[in-house]
Amino acid sequence: MKAGEIITWEYCGQVSRELLGRLLPLSGENIAALDAQNGIYVVTYSGSALGFGLWGNNGPKIVYVGVSKHNSSRHFKSGSTGTSTLRRSLGALLSGRLELLPVPRSRDRNDVDRFNNYAFDGKSEDMLSQWMADNFQVAFLKTEKELMEPLQIAMIDYNVPIFNFQNNPANKYGAEIKLARKKCAEEAAKYDLM
Repeated sequence: MKAGEIITWEYCGQVSRELLGRLLPLSGENIAALDAQNGIYVVTYSGSALGFGLWGNNGPKIVYVGVSKHNSSRHFKSGSTGTSTLRRSLGALLSGRLELLPVPRSRDRNDVDRFNNYAFDGKSEDMLSQWMADNFQVAFLKTEKELMEPLQIAMIDYNVPIFNFQNNPANKYGAEIKLARKKCAEEAAKYDLM
């Protein structure tokens, strides 16, 4: 696809199938590659631990569509939950099951988002990263720089991934995930008072 061409529904279907056909594990090398090239990437999941009744035996589902940039790898690294909406959302859903401990993302009292953009304690960050490595896969599509964001928006519209909130009005699970995140933010604020 070239700049100026309209991204069609059919094209999004083709790209989705192509990406699902070349999924890779969340290894250090595959994660680092997301920072190095222009394009979009998808994160997939095929288990049932997240609930929502979304997953059966019919293969992986796209749960996140991202634009590749210099810090895309933060979504998959321990210690980066405070800067990753994907990690915060997933951690919120798994906090009870994995016994994750939400904490403020920083000690800086001037950081107005340090509770809403919470992190997890070190042990919890590692457990979340391991869960992601065990359960998620990733695939990348190189594109021209000017196509990255329009293609991401179109792919979100096509796939309705549960961990994308922006440009995703059809995400019927967004409100539930945001509620779980709010609970974690409240726990991070309580932790700060200890």
